[in-house]
Amino acid sequence: MTSRRLAMVLAVALLLTGAGCIGFISGEEALTYSAERATVADSALGDGGTGYTERSVEQEVIEQSSEDLGNRTVVIENWVAQYEKDDEFIGETVGVFAVVSTHEVDVVGEPQNPIANMSEGEVLTELVGQYETAYGDLSGAERTDTLQATMLGEQTDVAVFTTTTNFAGREVEVNVYVSVVKHGDDYVVAIGGHPTQLPDERDDILELIENIQHEDEE
Repeated sequence: MTSRRLAMVLAVALLLTGAGCIGFISGEEALTYSAERATVADSALGDGGTGYTERSVEQEVIEQSSEDLGNRTVVIENWVAQYEKDDEFIGETVGVFAVVSTHEVDVVGEPQNPIANMSEGEVLTELVGQYETAYGDLSGAERTDTLQATMLGEQTDVAVFTTTTNFAGREVEVNVYVSVVKHGDDYVVAIGGHPTQLPDERDDILELIENIQHEDEE
């Protein structure tokens, strides 16, 4: 488990312990929180949409136990959907996009999730390092703009970050887009990116955000 994943799980565990979650501390079963899957609608993909294609849709299970928590185990079941856009003419990936859903944790009747109190920059730092993308390391990004989009029926900020990364053996400047929406009992995070030399790709990222679907429909 990476340090970032461990930090996320421990943050949840500390919330549980600090709130005195007796059922968790004294129970024999692991405390499990499962998010519902979030993906991009098919109509926004492929040649008839943005040109993005699905790379993977997977459930990620993060499990951590600690003697400090009475040897109890916290299990967080997230969903991660990843998409890419390739330019066949130049033979390169020109855009990446991911949707992450993570469940809210009910701490003695008080729903909590570390993402709820994070800025978009913190969300980017926490999540993007966990998943391999065509653009590699996207850390060190600086916020350069804020856009608006409708995600899962809610008007939301889309934070824009700019950074330089190594891609195909050369340095490339990219824009990275981050948006977070609370939907049902889950937090849904959208993260996309493209080279700054391809500014028109921004519209496709926004279209993907606006076509996210989440199984926990309210």
